Amino acid sequence: MLLHGGCDALSTDKTPDRTKDGTAELELTVTGRPTPGSLATTEHVLARLKARDAHGMLEVAGGNSDTEDQAKRWVARWGDAAQRPATADFALGEQEASVDVRFTGERSSMSLLLMPKDQETPYDDRFVVVLR
Repeated sequence: MLLHGGCDALSTDKTPDRTKDGTAELELTVTGRPTPGSLATTEHVLARLKARDAHGMLEVAGGNSDTEDQAKRWVARWGDAAQRPATADFALGEQEASVDVRFTGERSSMSLLLMPKDQETPYDDRFVVVLR
């Protein structure tokens, strides 16, 4: 029983989470004052776009099935741009955060709206991205 409860301690995979989730590969400059949660969510969005992973975008958006088409559109629109370095400018609201992402060589910027992941605990610094 003790061995079963401590299985995670026996794990031999010591790969950092940033490497596993693709955020270590990002060339990202940050301006403004992000929270750890808003920065992590933004990095996950950019990593999913860079990987052209619409399913992963759904997960960052909270997994709503009605956003599947939106996730595909985001990947189609921003997937190429996400291959280049980016600057993310954070503006925090009371509960939500807005992020303006500019990719090198791209004329327009991508705007992200980050909302609390759980409306019951809006200040726990965990976010989902709104895909619209």
